[in-house]
Amino acid sequence: MVTLDEIEKQIAEQKKTVDYDTREFTIEYIVNKYLENIDTDDNEIFVPDYQREFTWDEERQSKFIESIILDLPVPLIFLAETQSGRLEIVDGSQRIRTVAAFLQNDLTLCGLLNLTYINGLRFCELAKSRQRKIKNTSLKTIVLRDDTTERVKNDIFERINRGSDPLYAMEKRKGIF
Repeated sequence: MVTLDEIEKQIAEQKKTVDYDTREFTIEYIVNKYLENIDTDDNEIFVPDYQREFTWDEERQSKFIESIILDLPVPLIFLAETQSGRLEIVDGSQRIRTVAAFLQNDLTLCGLLNLTYINGLRFCELAKSRQRKIKNTSLKTIVLRDDTTERVKNDIFERINRGSDPLYAMEKRKGIF
């Protein structure tokens, strides 16, 4: 039988495998670091091979942008520092790609139920003051240190993306009300 001391020792050892800090980056900073040198695969914030392809439709992207405009809480972005100093996206690639598409005017907002007046608009069609507010919005990030193992990165990715069961229709209705 395993002792309580052995359990605590195992917990302590496993916690040592994850070293990180919390940072806040503006949307403008994240998008610039994601897009700059993307063609040569030398962008400072990049999507690693294990990440899934971009899957969000325009309505889901629009709702994420609406959340940003309304200052609603959005999930943390998880990045991992590489030995070369680049930041690998562990979780948040759909969100980063969405804000990049919006700032580049490649996304036309649609399906919004709260901010109905901006349906059909692109970033460039918003007031300059609103554009600045969006670009200056901070996104909270967890940055894993460069000595984080691939196993730990993949484990975090799996836990975040596959760790919960999808909501049943009844649960969604209950949550809405």
